[in-house]
Amino acid sequence: MILGRASLVAPQPKHQSGEEKMGRAMTEQLSENQPKYNPLAIIAFCMGVVPLLYVSAGLAELTDLLIGGLLPVLLLGGCAVAVGVVGLKQIKTTRQRGRGLAIAGCVAGAAVFAVLAFIFVYLMVEGMCGLPDGCEG
Repeated sequence: MILGRASLVAPQPKHQSGEEKMGRAMTEQLSENQPKYNPLAIIAFCMGVVPLLYVSAGLAELTDLLIGGLLPVLLLGGCAVAVGVVGLKQIKTTRQRGRGLAIAGCVAGAAVFAVLAFIFVYLMVEGMCGLPDGCEG
């Protein structure tokens, strides 16, 4: 009687190895105990990126330098820096996630000030040179 190979090999029980059990247990533990994102870090990121995109996309009529249009942009940039710093302090003490978001919010808020300062200086120099007796030479 000829037996086929399939009948010679006994089916293996589907037991997980120790590594697979440990990996699955660690994954479940991380998903349950993983700290949440700090809400202030998320807010700082949004408050920093939105005005930066607004200014860099040219949506703000920067040539007019309307205080009514630029004041909210400056306020959002300043608040992004302040909220980002508070978020970083909270993240440090509570071990929450979101450190990168808070730093990005601070940097974007500071970049708003830098871009607006550069444009302001540029327009001041351009305006002086546009005068009939300015920038002679």
